Amino acid sequence: MPEPENEKCIRLKIDCPPKKDGGLKEAEDRQREKQDMMNRKYPKQKIIIKGGKIKKEHNIKDKIKCVTYHIYWNSETEGKIEKHIPKQITEGFENKYQYIYHDKEGKEHEICTVDWHKTKEKNIGKKYEAKPTHKKIISDKNVVEGQTRKRVLYENGDIAEYGSNNGKTFWVLYTANSSEIELVKMPDELNYSNSINVKYDFSNTQRRYTSPGSLAGFIGALAENNLKLTTTGSCFVSASCFPSQEHVNGKSIDTLYLDNINEQKFIDAMHKFNFNKQITGKDKKRFNNATPEQRGTLHNSHLHSGFNESSIKEVKK
Repeated sequence: MPEPENEKCIRLKIDCPPKKDGGLKEAEDRQREKQDMMNRKYPKQKIIIKGGKIKKEHNIKDKIKCVTYHIYWNSETEGKIEKHIPKQITEGFENKYQYIYHDKEGKEHEICTVDWHKTKEKNIGKKYEAKPTHKKIISDKNVVEGQTRKRVLYENGDIAEYGSNNGKTFWVLYTANSSEIELVKMPDELNYSNSINVKYDFSNTQRRYTSPGSLAGFIGALAENNLKLTTTGSCFVSASCFPSQEHVNGKSIDTLYLDNINEQKFIDAMHKFNFNKQITGKDKKRFNNATPEQRGTLHNSHLHSGFNESSIKEVKK
């Protein structure tokens, strides 16, 4: 039995004209034309997740829902960083974090979207002259990752790394805790420019992972003064960090020095965005907001900045 015309109109969610010859067909044609126009205006966007697999198609007009770090600059919220967690995350974005910077005019800048993963938390490293053999070794590999030349994995999750720094060779052992932490993969470079600049690149390092909060603070500091920085990294994928002992878990970022005027501006900006432990070299001038009691030769070539993770405010929607 044919479907009554008025019921078909309700099912199709269209306004049928008064009953007349061809009335329903005309309404269907108008609905189809409207949908075609919307498809042309908002074409499908393929969301590609890790491994290159197309997980799902979304309309460009659809709002992607992802855990997002909001980084603020203005007189009332300067230096504030919030982690916004939506009730539902768009399929394919479960292991991604987005970073949005709010400038002094209130404009939002979508800086980057990065992958995150969990790994065992590591303790501050300890130096050894010989390879540690305290636990059963499950992997012993030669690597070429910046200054690191060997990496040993132990059955309990500890990591030992070997290489050179300041003309000396040594091992550093990073013992593992039972708890897990999150690390994000930093973009290999950032070159964002749109009324603000957020720019950096890496030099001689594969320590391209850091804590999600550290990346947020770093973006805020870069946007503050529109300076382009070169970084020698934070930590490796499993939270170790040779030749450093203290960069474990991505809680610190190293940057090469600028001239003294711009270096002071950058240190001030990092301090504003919750890097509360900044160490400079003994041969460098004394900068405001740096940590004077920890000056030493290890930091003559770079600034060490440690991030305060407790400064992040979590907002659940």
